[in-house]
Amino acid sequence: MEITEKSTGHCCSAVGDRCDYNKQTLNRIRRLKGQLSSLEAMIEADEGSCEERVVRARTVEKGMASLIRHLVSCYMENTARHEMQTDPDKVIDDMSRIIELLNK
Repeated sequence: MEITEKSTGHCCSAVGDRCDYNKQTLNRIRRLKGQLSSLEAMIEADEGSCEERVVRARTVEKGMASLIRHLVSCYMENTARHEMQTDPDKVIDDMSRIIELLNK
């Protein structure tokens, strides 16, 4: 049985399958968790200079920004594209809220 974007609001193509976007999102989250754990371990062990700690923290920050861009892209690719045909006002409202969130 094929599950479509319109029927579910998700990007999965078949029952039980995780879509590529979800896999990519989970990989990004796991990478971020690893980066945070690495920074935590460095601090707990009192290792690395302040500069090295800042470099690792910036890596986490950049990873988070990348995750957010990815989530917005997923929305545009898998939801907005389809809803624009049937309910463009809803898509515009959704995008406005997303832009507000990004600018806070």
